[in-house]
Amino acid sequence: MLRAFLTAAGAAVMLLLGAVPGHAQLRPLDPFAWESLDVPGAEAWLGGAWLHGQRASLAGTEGRLLELGDLGVRWNLGRAAVEVSGTALWLYRDQDVFAPPAGGARPPDGRRRIDTGMYLVGTAVRLAGAPDGGSLALRFGTRLPTTSNEVGLGRDATDFYSTLAGRTVSGPWHLSAEVGLGVVGTRDPANEQVDPVLFGGGARYDAGSLALLLEFTGQHDTRAGREPRGTENLGEVRLGVRAGKRRWLRLEAMRGWTRMGPEFGVRFRLGQRF
Repeated sequence: MLRAFLTAAGAAVMLLLGAVPGHAQLRPLDPFAWESLDVPGAEAWLGGAWLHGQRASLAGTEGRLLELGDLGVRWNLGRAAVEVSGTALWLYRDQDVFAPPAGGARPPDGRRRIDTGMYLVGTAVRLAGAPDGGSLALRFGTRLPTTSNEVGLGRDATDFYSTLAGRTVSGPWHLSAEVGLGVVGTRDPANEQVDPVLFGGGARYDAGSLALLLEFTGQHDTRAGREPRGTENLGEVRLGVRAGKRRWLRLEAMRGWTRMGPEFGVRFRLGQRF
């Protein structure tokens, strides 16, 4: 079984290192964290990320993004869980221009783009199954309009999401997938809303206090034609490791497999369960 994971991880590494360079809007929804329903009590985390080849869609530029204060809290309420999370600060450096600014964003002028990141308030409800076993869950919530469209890193629009997530467990293996719909606001007066299909999932191999992780996430607008600026299709793969139980460290590398995915990124989180 471990050999199968290593084979899949090897394929992910090849994708991380060799995929066609992509460029992302800011940022896809993280895959559902099953530990929010599995572990009693609460947990909190703090971290950061660095993304290379990140495209700021409204600004019309490509550059490097530094995420500072990637923070969040989850509460397990039994068959339900609540999450509040977000990024305190985005620091973005323009490097290349790919299009004129859109949606009221300022053009590149040599200054760093500084803004607060997106904040999420979400709920998950276990519909069937048990902790650490096969399960079915409904996940829904909103991402708040905390970013400024004038800076060019966000749309200043409220997004809603809802997904149905499933998981199967076999020994140390946890395999999961989810699919659902989003309601995403745009800065285009002629097309003020898109409703993309949201998807995600992955595999986890638990080896005591160490877990190997392989995840994917993204969104896809099923309508024909070009997506409005700031709501482009996304596809991202993440390969990582999580160490510790009560106190934990998570490290992961990220790479887009679609035209709008990040060229490469790394993220870390330090967490504590209560």
